[in-house]
Amino acid sequence: MTSKKDSQIIKKLQLAVEEADALAEMKANFLATMSHEIRTPMQTIFGLLELIDDEKPSENIKEMVTTAQTAAAGLLEILDDILDLAKMDADKMELDIFEVPVRLLVRGLLEALAVKVHGVNIKLIDDIEEDVPFVIIGDPKRLRQIIMNLCGNGLKFTDNGNVTVHVTTKVKHIETPKDGIALRFEIIDTGIGMSQEVCNKLFNSFTQADSSTSRKYGGTGLGLSISKKLVELMGGQIGVKSVKGQGSTFWFEIPTKEISRNKSTVKLPELDGISVLSVEDHPQGGKEIVNSLRSMGANVELCTTYSEGLKLVKRRPFDIAIIDQGLPDGLGLDLIKEITEIAPNMGLVMYTVRDDVGLSHSLQALGVTYLTKPASRIGLGEAVHNATNKIVQTEINGTTKMLIAEDTDSVRDILHRQLDKLGADAEFVKNGKEALNALSTGKYGILITDLHMPEMDGYELVEHIRRQEKLNNSEHLPIIVLTADVQMAQRETYLRHDFDECLLKPVSLGQFRRLLIRWGLLYEKTSDKIKMEIQTENNSNNDNDSPIPAINIKAIKQQMGAFDNSAIDMLHMFIDMTRPLIEKIQNAQNEKDFHILKETAHSLKGAARSACCNVLGDLASTLQDQTEKHELPKHLVEDIANEFKRIQIEIKNLKVN
Repeated sequence: MTSKKDSQIIKKLQLAVEEADALAEMKANFLATMSHEIRTPMQTIFGLLELIDDEKPSENIKEMVTTAQTAAAGLLEILDDILDLAKMDADKMELDIFEVPVRLLVRGLLEALAVKVHGVNIKLIDDIEEDVPFVIIGDPKRLRQIIMNLCGNGLKFTDNGNVTVHVTTKVKHIETPKDGIALRFEIIDTGIGMSQEVCNKLFNSFTQADSSTSRKYGGTGLGLSISKKLVELMGGQIGVKSVKGQGSTFWFEIPTKEISRNKSTVKLPELDGISVLSVEDHPQGGKEIVNSLRSMGANVELCTTYSEGLKLVKRRPFDIAIIDQGLPDGLGLDLIKEITEIAPNMGLVMYTVRDDVGLSHSLQALGVTYLTKPASRIGLGEAVHNATNKIVQTEINGTTKMLIAEDTDSVRDILHRQLDKLGADAEFVKNGKEALNALSTGKYGILITDLHMPEMDGYELVEHIRRQEKLNNSEHLPIIVLTADVQMAQRETYLRHDFDECLLKPVSLGQFRRLLIRWGLLYEKTSDKIKMEIQTENNSNNDNDSPIPAINIKAIKQQMGAFDNSAIDMLHMFIDMTRPLIEKIQNAQNEKDFHILKETAHSLKGAARSACCNVLGDLASTLQDQTEKHELPKHLVEDIANEFKRIQIEIKNLKVN
C-alpha cells in the first residue's frame, strides 16, 4: 500500500515531468517563432539581391552580391537546423516513407560534395557491398541529410587523403527486423581524428570537436545532434570511433525493408502523354530520369547542354523541363530564366545535387519546383505531375485548326473518333499533294502527317514546306510526324528531317490530348470532359501459358478512353478497310511485286497498330523489312492472312463490359 509520503513524491515527480514537457514545448515554440521571424525579412533580402543581380551590375558589385547571397544562404541553413531541432524536441518531426535508391543516393551526394574538394588532395569514395539492396524504403530527404552532415564533418577535418562512404548489411548495434533488413552506413575519413573525451560529447547540441575561441573549423555544432535525433527517429543508432591523428569513422545503423527494382511502395503518378525535356549532363543521372518518367507514361527528351536545351525549347513546346544546375556550358538557373521568357507556360523543375537554400529561394521566386538528387522514383514523378498541374493555358493567336495527312482509311477513322472525344478541330487529306493544296488556304495552324503516302510522301512534303518557308521568309509551321517507325521517334532523326515532334502509332487518347494542349490546340478545361481511367490491372488474356490476344483491349481503352460500342464499331470498320490490303498483299506475292508488297505492308502495319492488333502489326512490319531486301520468307503472307482471320473471330465475340 502506497504511503502518504510516497504519494507526495509521485505527485511531485508527475508535476516535474509536466513542467519539463511544458518547458520543452515553450522552447520549441520559441525556436520555431524565432526561425520564422528571421526567415521573413530574409525573403526580402534574397529578393533584392536577385533584382540587383538581374540588373547586370559591374563585376565589383556582382562579387559583393554573390558574397551577400552566400552569407544569407548560410544563415538560412542555420535557421533550418534550428527549426529541425525545435520539431524534434516537440516530437513534431514526421518521416516520409518513400523509395530510397541507395546507390544513387550515395553517389549523388558524393557528386554534390565534389565541388568542395575541387583542387584539394581529397578523394571521395563510395564502397557499397553487393548484398545491399538496390532500393529500400525510408525517408530519402532525411537519410540524405544525415549522410551529408557526416560527410561534411569528415571533409572539414581532412586536409588530404580520403572520405569514404561504406554501406553494408552487417550491423553490430541493432537487431535485423524479422520482416526486413538493417543497413550500416560508415563515413570513414583520414583526417586529424579525435580523443575519446571529444567523441563522448560530440552528438550534444552546439558541441564541436574544435571549441577554441580561435577555431580553425566553422559550423554551429548542430549537424551531428540533428543526425543523432534523425537516426533515433528511424529506430536506429549512431556513433563514432576515432583515434587522434588517425582519422575517424562515423557510423549509423537503421532498420528498413528491401523492395524490388520495379516495385513501388506507393502508386506512381500517371504521366501519360506528358512531354518532358531533361537537361542533364551526367550519363547515369540522365538515364535514371528517362527510365523513371517513361515508366509512368511520359515522353522524355534528353540533352546534355545549356545550348542544346535552349535550342529545343525554341523549336517545340514541352509540358515540363527538368534542369540540372551545373551544366558544362552554363548554369541551370540562367537557362530557367531564359525559358520563362520564351515559354512562360512551361512547367519547370530544378533537379540538382546542390542542397542550396539560396538557390531554393531564387527558384521559389520564379515559381520553379526545387528537387534535390537523388529523389525516389515517386518523388521525381510527383514533382513532374505537380509542375504540370501549375501550367496556365493562354489564348492562342491565329488558327488552331489541324490538317492531318494519312492515306490509310482505318487510321483516319480512329484519329477522327479520338478528335471527336477530345473536341478538337481537324480536317483530313490522303497524301502530300492534297496537304500542300489545303495548306495554301492558310486555314491550318499545325500539320500531322504520315510518312509513306502515295503521290507525295511525308519526307517530300516537309522538305517542300521548309523550302517555301525559307524562300518566303514565312512563319515556321509545326509539323508532327505520325508513324509506326520506332526509329523516327528519336529526336535526332525527326529533327534531321525537319519535323518538330513525333507521334508513334498506336496513339493513346492521353498522348493525343497532351500533344494538342502543348501546341495550344486544346484547352485543359475542354479535356476535363474526358474521363480516362488508365487500366493497371493485368489482362487475364496475357498469361504466360496463353497465346497473345489478337486485339489488345487494354491499349484500346487507353486509345479511345473506354472500351465501348464506339470502340467495337471502330474494330468492325478496321476489318472492312483492311480486307482489301490483305488481298492486295496476296496478289502481290503471287506476282512477286516487291514494291507493292512493301507499300501495302507499311499501310497494314500502321493500320493494325492503330487498331491495337499488335501481332498483325508485327507481322506486317517483318514483311515490309524483308521486301525492302527483296526477300519473301516462306509462309509469312499466309501467317498474315491467318492472323487477320483470328482478329475477325475475336471481334465477333467482343462485348462491352
